[in-house]
Amino acid sequence: MKKVTSILLVLSIVIGLVSCKKKAEVEPPEETLRVSSNPIFGSDVIGALSSTYSFKLLITSKPPKNGVKVDISVKNDLDNSVVFSQSTQTSSSSITSVDLQLASLIAGNLYTSTVDITSLTTPTNKAQLIFKIARK
Repeated sequence: MKKVTSILLVLSIVIGLVSCKKKAEVEPPEETLRVSSNPIFGSDVIGALSSTYSFKLLITSKPPKNGVKVDISVKNDLDNSVVFSQSTQTSSSSITSVDLQLASLIAGNLYTSTVDITSLTTPTNKAQLIFKIARK
């Protein structure tokens, strides 16, 4: 009888300790990337005053914890050739804006600029900006 009581006591202590064990924290899913720009790109063609054009990419959603990768591609609308491309990335969730610059813009040409933004935490979480730009 003492053995049974001892075994029951030990089992109840073990079960009590296991049930008090801290559960693994479940990380909330990453917020869908939302971006904008400054100046804001609408449907109008942007006029560049020189061979370069600077703007700011704004991450308006909660930034991914590992940062984002930004890929820029500028294509000449006349022949669809890539005249400029660049990749950059942020390293943390504290960065909510990225200064970007397009280059190699030739006077009189119309270009389509595509900015692809990809989460470094969740590569399927993406956003995109597309706008037209012409050098004056």
